[in-house]
Amino acid sequence: MWDALAKRPDAKVIDGVNDKGEATRRIELASGVSFSLEHHGDRISSVGTDTSGRGAVQCSWEIYVGVRAYTEACFPGEDRSFEADLDDAIDRMNDFIVENSLVPVTKAQLQDAVGLRKRQAIESVSGPSEDDRRKRCEANAVGPMASAFRSTSHDKRVSTLNTLLSAKRPPVMNPCL
Repeated sequence: MWDALAKRPDAKVIDGVNDKGEATRRIELASGVSFSLEHHGDRISSVGTDTSGRGAVQCSWEIYVGVRAYTEACFPGEDRSFEADLDDAIDRMNDFIVENSLVPVTKAQLQDAVGLRKRQAIESVSGPSEDDRRKRCEANAVGPMASAFRSTSHDKRVSTLNTLLSAKRPPVMNPCL
């Protein structure tokens, strides 16, 4: 995969050696995404970074899925419009990831991952009483992020998503917030 990526006409390749004497390679794509690779014997570690100014799609997907799972676990059905916005955003990101991922992935696989995260979130806040569930929801680290998302206008959320998905490029995690 990495050799094929390096051979793309829009790729700039910078080879080097790290302080441990291991081979390194940086592959910079014209889309604003780069991959830093390090060889560790017969293993390669990689880090993808989005410098396009549009945002790291994989990171945004993880955040949206986390907020959606939290909302499903802690406030199911309380704000159907917000839930629909999250579902639409995740669906659009799923399409982007399927189309642009360097490693083949299907929309069904991504939807399964969303379902799993929802089930895990529900299990994580389950308790013997409604008061236990409420306390676990209040203590959940995703809560403040979900509140921030909910307080952002629909138009602003859509505009941010449109910018995120406005240019084809491999979805990566970095920079993530």
